[in-house]
Parts: sequence; structure tokens; C-alpha cells
Amino acid sequence: MKNKSNSNKSRRSFIKKTSIATGAIVASPLFVEAMSNVHAEKKLKVALVGCGGRGSGAAIQALKADENVELVAMADVFKDRLESSLKNINEYFEGARRIK
Repeated sequence: MKNKSNSNKSRRSFIKKTSIATGAIVASPLFVEAMSNVHAEKKLKVALVGCGGRGSGAAIQALKADENVELVAMADVFKDRLESSLKNINEYFEGARRIK
């Protein structure tokens, strides 16, 4: 009986390991293709939803993180908060063309 139990564990271990290896082999071309698309685009486009202090601060930090980051959209329930946030972000970056 012990041999049968060990045999089942060995089979399970073998199947688990080969499944993981097969998954890695199948996924690797997809990963390479995805990475090549990132380099082709060279811009990270971000959007801000919720233009309060935390949202505006996060947008500024994202824009400061890399020169290839662009803010492409903003949304807030309150129009005045949206306008104020856009004004503050534009002033922070002195009209840099990173806000579309």
C-alpha cells in the first residue's frame, strides 16, 4: 500500500511540474510580445477618477515619476473640483504638454 501512495504522489508531482513548465513555455511569447508593444508606444497614459486632494496628488506623483507619463483623462462628480484639480496640475507642471 505504501508504494501505491508514493506512486500517486510522484505522478501528481510530475503532472504539477510539467503543467507549470508547459504554462511558462506557452506564456513566454505572449510576455515578449507585450513588452515589445510597451517599448513601441513609449507613453504611459493615465486617467484620474476623483479629483480631490488624494487623486490630484496621485496624478502629480505619476506625472513626476517618468517623463513618458501623460494624463489623458479626468473625471469627478463635482465640476468645480475637476476644474480646480486640472488648474493645480497645470500650474505644478507650468503648462508642460504632458496633460492632453
